[in-house]
Amino acid sequence: MSEGNGKTGVIGRVLGGRFRLVTRIGAGRFTDVFLAYDLAESRRVTVKLLSEDILPDGWAQDRIFPTRFLEAAERAAAISHPHLVAIHNWGDSDLGLYVVSDYMEGGSLQGMLDAGHLLSPSQVLMVGLDATRGLEHIHGQGIIHGDIRPSNILFSRRSRGRLADLGTSWALTSSETGGALMARSVFSTIDAARYASPEQAQGLTPDLKSDVYSLVLVLTEALSGRVPFESDDPEYTQMAKMSRHLDLAGQFGRLGRVLEQAGRPERDERPTARELGLGLLAAAETLPRPAPLPLSKPGPEIPDTGESAAAAEPDKHPTETAPKAKSRSTSRGLLAVVALVLLGAAGFGAFLLWDNWFGTETQPVPDLSGASEADLLDIENEFDWVLDRREQRQDGTVAGQVLRQAPLPGTGLEQGETVTVWISLGPELVFVPGNLTGLAIEDAENALAAVGLSAGQITERHDESVLPGVVIEVDEMLLQLERGSRVDLVLSLGPAPRLVPEINTGTSLAAALEQLEEAGLEVLEWRVADNQVEAGHVLRVEPQPGTELAAGAVVTLVVSDGPEQVRIPFLATLGVEEATEFLEAIGLCRGEIEGPLETEVLASNPPAEAVVDYGTCVSLITRPEEGG
Repeated sequence: MSEGNGKTGVIGRVLGGRFRLVTRIGAGRFTDVFLAYDLAESRRVTVKLLSEDILPDGWAQDRIFPTRFLEAAERAAAISHPHLVAIHNWGDSDLGLYVVSDYMEGGSLQGMLDAGHLLSPSQVLMVGLDATRGLEHIHGQGIIHGDIRPSNILFSRRSRGRLADLGTSWALTSSETGGALMARSVFSTIDAARYASPEQAQGLTPDLKSDVYSLVLVLTEALSGRVPFESDDPEYTQMAKMSRHLDLAGQFGRLGRVLEQAGRPERDERPTARELGLGLLAAAETLPRPAPLPLSKPGPEIPDTGESAAAAEPDKHPTETAPKAKSRSTSRGLLAVVALVLLGAAGFGAFLLWDNWFGTETQPVPDLSGASEADLLDIENEFDWVLDRREQRQDGTVAGQVLRQAPLPGTGLEQGETVTVWISLGPELVFVPGNLTGLAIEDAENALAAVGLSAGQITERHDESVLPGVVIEVDEMLLQLERGSRVDLVLSLGPAPRLVPEINTGTSLAAALEQLEEAGLEVLEWRVADNQVEAGHVLRVEPQPGTELAAGAVVTLVVSDGPEQVRIPFLATLGVEEATEFLEAIGLCRGEIEGPLETEVLASNPPAEAVVDYGTCVSLITRPEEGG
């Protein structure tokens, strides 16, 4: 990336008058990524900033590329889905084009891999399900993501996976712009080809199944630590993708077979995103419940200097040791031990019986109840029998337990014959009730108990439309669970508390009502006469601004009803000074004097008993002097 976005002075800058850059947390193929603070919404967000330094000469002036980029951001912002990173804002600034999206506290899949974490098959399956659900949504609208890679799979603090860079990556790498931009990207052509589909490697237009292929490469890397077909030669990588099938060498069971099918070079033979998701769900029955993902810690990550990477890096590709040849006596000793374990024999006679059978053309089938997977492999290899494993679920059993076998123990079998074993996948699966959302917690617990499940971790959060104690979310991705499993629930705390807004004296009644309505508070108007504040304007709010109240609480708004009303007194026979003092004592002022100052008052204007506003000036009419 050019120095434009990394130079001193960028941190602290505010984009669009709203998004203050806090710290740089990463880099994309064409962007710098910042943790930012949304000043308008008081929340953390992610800002991806594309410096104009990356644009070829002349492109910034004719606005073709900026327009394409911002239009793509606008289209992406219109798409909402739980497994897509939401785009909130976009625009152009003196630092370059930018896009504002959700801040994903859990980090990215790339971050997990860079930290040396390989995911278990169960964890990869969950990540894949989240990604396929996001792809299924955009594919249903005819939209291709075009850049599925570990850095574009992000996680919430609840381990929910979401796809990022929808639409903007497409604008950056389209046929009209991609070549010029790729030449300026900090990433090499090797990186560009790493997750590309075979058709993209051929220069063909990608389609919906191109996203599926890229996702398969990402999931395989998360399992094994290597991207299939990757090499230092991009041309070799492209040729391998076009001609070779994904081969996981029988690893990862049913999950591996699902990935192999979805990673075929012929796009017509690949599943859709929806079909891949269904395949992953089917594979889930063979896997244990996943451990929590190794999420990033909240906040910006500390850059890795790389000095301890080699020491911390797990051995992702252990060298396989060739099987050692066993002597006849060693094999017989091993089989004797296996026989003692599997036949359940407790005495020396059982060993003699086994030893007498050894070496004949047929071998007796041992009792496989209690056999482990390692025991089954030993028997299969030593006797050269074909072991037909059949999996099923059964209540009261544990995963891996042998339920029954055919033929029965003691039956003699020759080499190449088949032993069928039925192996438990664990207790029967039950459907998580689909109506938990909207139930009170007690009712939800009863509904779970009715199908053999129970409530797990209870998380509470405020909800503007749901009463306290009611379930607003089921924090469980699988539709079916083993009987006895726990289901995490999210309960409503009801609407969030409200703060009495700052309403200044003299604010108009209409403006004050609007502020209180936006705050979710009810209003009681109390009107009082006031000689300082204009009628219809606020005197004060009770309780005072900043007080925390429950949603819907009543706030008293004290409003001026205008100046106080005063009745003019009877002033006749009073002297001018005495009348003046009388008027001032009741909040009126003396106006003009019609007549001499030394004589008594005859009348006033307005006249006595008239009702006037506080502060009104009253004229005095005095008696003319005699002989005047």
